[in-house]
Order: sequence, then structure tokens, then C-alpha cells
Amino acid sequence: MSQEDFKELEYRNSCVSEHYEDLDADKQHEYLKILLSEDILLVTFTKKNGDLRKMYCTLQDEFVPDHKKYFSENESSKRAAPSDAESPQVVAVYDMEKADWRSFRMNSITTFEIVFEKSLLEDDDIEDLPF
Repeated sequence: MSQEDFKELEYRNSCVSEHYEDLDADKQHEYLKILLSEDILLVTFTKKNGDLRKMYCTLQDEFVPDHKKYFSENESSKRAAPSDAESPQVVAVYDMEKADWRSFRMNSITTFEIVFEKSLLEDDDIEDLPF
């Protein structure tokens, strides 16, 4: 990514953060899932045991290996993420470093930022991602 791309990403992060803070809890959940479906985020959250955890995560189908994709019997095609419909306060994501599914609670998030924006990445950049 070029220096201009980094500046654009920094600006987008400031706008995203500002918008996120203005939303109610349900809308924050929806907004975060939209961001995860478009980008790779670095989410910092507090685990149940009190430890702080940083996770590079996404819901982008292209980053989830086929053998890790979920599907139900009544669906004709696979979907990228396991359902978190039972608990809207839990977000299931694909952890880029662990190469597996993980989850966190919405109220445990301390910060998040977009680290790789799909629209700014070129094919060569995707191959060079550190995960």
C-alpha cells in the first residue's frame, strides 16, 4: 500500500470510530459485522479471564479456507461465519493468526481499527499479508 493509501485508511478509521460511538448497542453490532465483512480489523478486547487480547479478524469469505467454512443442511452454499444469532452480544470471527474461528463479546471491546481495507489492497498485497 502506498503512503496515500495509509493516510486514507487512517482517515477512514477516525470516521468509523466516530460513527461507531454514536450508535446504540444493536446498531454497533450490525456496523461491526459490516466492517468485518469488508475489511480485516484489529480488535482489542478483554477476555473472560480478564486478559487483554488483540486479534486480527475478518468475515471476508476469501480469507477463510474452504475447510473452515460453515454451512447448514438447508443452505445450498457455504457461508463464511458461524451464526451468532443466538447471542447478539457475541461476534464470531475468523482469527487470521490462529487460522480458526474465535468470538468475543461486544461489551468487551476496548478498541478496533481497520488494518487492511479490501478496496485498497491489490492481489500482491493480499499474498503478502502477515497471517
